[in-house]
Amino acid sequence: MSSLIKKEIREHVFSRKGVWIFFAISVLFSGLTYSFISVKELSLLAQVEVNMTFMKALIGISILVSIILGSTMVSGEREQGTLESLLLTPLSKVKIILSKVVGILVFWLIISFMSIPYFYALTYGTNMLLTILSYLYLIGLPLVISFSLLSLAFSTWISSSKNATLLSIVLFLVTAIPMFLSTTMKKSGFAHLVDLLSPVSASMLTLKDWLVNKLSFFSIFMDSLPVLCFLGISILCLFYASKKMDFLGGE
Repeated sequence: MSSLIKKEIREHVFSRKGVWIFFAISVLFSGLTYSFISVKELSLLAQVEVNMTFMKALIGISILVSIILGSTMVSGEREQGTLESLLLTPLSKVKIILSKVVGILVFWLIISFMSIPYFYALTYGTNMLLTILSYLYLIGLPLVISFSLLSLAFSTWISSSKNATLLSIVLFLVTAIPMFLSTTMKKSGFAHLVDLLSPVSASMLTLKDWLVNKLSFFSIFMDSLPVLCFLGISILCLFYASKKMDFLGGE
């Protein structure tokens, strides 16, 4: 299994594609941080706002990158004709899938480590850095991994990488709808239901209650329940998909 994990890391993390993604993300992070610092003086209140905005950007980018990676890992192997070779190895289907999950996790961890110097600059002069990093790894990580696992499941079920990617992105956009709606619109109808169940909406609420409202641990835990439930559902979906993985595939 270690050899397969090294293969995934080599192909997706340290490949030319991976290096260019890291470079593009670092340029984006640098541009955002420079804008935040140069546009306004960083009073304590402003620092909370800019760190929340930067965190939202980081999580959004991480989810999109993880979706793109996950939705092509199995269907891409099938399209290239290499999935059959993997299935003929002594490794179980679950271990093959887990090795791909590790590849995505390593990719995201590198992105998160890249963000630390920027958070340090944005939180300079305050004691917010530890709080920011705690949120990133306790709430951001489960959210990113959840979408990664679902995209991997779609990649296993659907023979086309393009269709698996499209379905994963649509799912993310649907769960992110409440972020673009007013408070009034989210009080009723379909928008209220999505806002209530959306793990993305729950993660943003947790971020606000953690940094701004400074609520108790129990309140923050209750806010994050949709994220944890979403993670559980994603694990079950991926486990089921791994059992059904076949080199022939189909839609």
